[in-house]
Amino acid sequence: MAPCKRRAFDAEFKLKAISHAVEHGNRAAAREFNVNESMVRKWRKQQDDLRQVKKTQRSFRGNKARNGETRRASYVTIGQWIVNAWASTVVRAFGKAGIVTEMPDNTSDTDPDDDFDETEPAMLDAVFAQLFNSDTEEEEFEGFLDEE
Repeated sequence: MAPCKRRAFDAEFKLKAISHAVEHGNRAAAREFNVNESMVRKWRKQQDDLRQVKKTQRSFRGNKARNGETRRASYVTIGQWIVNAWASTVVRAFGKAGIVTEMPDNTSDTDPDDDFDETEPAMLDAVFAQLFNSDTEEEEFEGFLDEE
């Protein structure tokens, strides 16, 4: 089954669906306007706000980001996340395999609670940018060098 394409409806369309729902019910309005019944219920709750906006405006189209949730992380921050995740993964794997007999306490070199300054030198940020943006599929891997 192909995924459904999300649609955006203007305020006028929603108000027509609401008035039809008031007369005939939510389910009938949903069938008439070819939308989900839950959308009609949601629009009826937003009825007062929909009457305030421009009729041609695509209004109330889903949840918006709150409190900077869409803020992009710097390459330095992403690199630090990777280092922290890798270190904890290795420690857990060694512990499960029995390689490490005693698990270290939470004082490691890559403790995520360390004071991490996101204002690292621009050179380090450029190195991370190059790593993340590089395309390594073009290079051919010729194996590891024997160091005998």
